[in-house]
Amino acid sequence: MDIQLTQILFQIINFSVVLGALTFLLYKPVIKIFDERALRIEEGQKAAELAIKTKDELDKEKKKAENEHKKERAKIINDAQEEAKQRAQEIISTARKETKEEQAKLLGGWKEEKTQLIKEAKSEMTDAIIAISAKVIGKTLDTKAQQKLIDEEINLIIKNL
Repeated sequence: MDIQLTQILFQIINFSVVLGALTFLLYKPVIKIFDERALRIEEGQKAAELAIKTKDELDKEKKKAENEHKKERAKIINDAQEEAKQRAQEIISTARKETKEEQAKLLGGWKEEKTQLIKEAKSEMTDAIIAISAKVIGKTLDTKAQQKLIDEEINLIIKNL
């Protein structure tokens, strides 16, 4: 068992060739695949981060828009309520004015009717009293004197009412 230098040299060359072939054919392509995969993963992570940022920005804008819409709705509702209150006050004041006018009109009509009824009652009472006094006394008094006496008594009665 001698050490053969050619054999060792041949083994070293063989090992180097196999090592070179494995490095060139396997190691470099596998490293290249790993690098490409790492690059794709990194790009995917960047895209995911960008998507998350974009989503967050959209959510913020959406919330901002919702808040603006809420403020607008609240303003519109408040304006509508104020307008409704003003309109209600206008309607109430108009109704009160119309009611007062109608009340004054009815009161005036009632006073006229009352005056008319008093005149009619006075006239009927005067005629009835003249007729009764003529029957009781048996003679007729002066019409003017009777009328004056009756008017005084009726006015006294009306004042007492």
